[in-house]
Amino acid sequence: MINHQFAFSKQEHLRSKTQITDLFGKGDSLISYPIRVVWNVVPSGKGCPINVVLSVSKKKLKHAVDRNRVKRLLHESYRLNNKSLQQLAISKGISINIAFVWLSLEESSFLQIEKKMKNAFSKIEASLLKLEPIDF
Repeated sequence: MINHQFAFSKQEHLRSKTQITDLFGKGDSLISYPIRVVWNVVPSGKGCPINVVLSVSKKKLKHAVDRNRVKRLLHESYRLNNKSLQQLAISKGISINIAFVWLSLEESSFLQIEKKMKNAFSKIEASLLKLEPIDF
């Protein structure tokens, strides 16, 4: 049987326009260059503890091939490193909406992106650990 421990299912993709608007309007953000991370805490629902949106602007990377490659690298880096954040969200009984926005004008290697993603996750986890219980 296939091990789906590191799967990135369709349910984890953030698709709701209202949730994305709330995320960018009310969310906290940090920059772990070349990635800007925006996140907010929402009431825990029946879905996944973390919902994600990936964004690479056409203004930053002109060619679709380059944009798609960066999105694949962001996607893979998130997929391999999200378990600790996911467990924290489950233990706190919350859901987290996260957006990863590419800031650089050029591509980066997978190792650099993964390092920055881990750095961003540790900052988000530190912020969530300070979080008081929330009544929604």
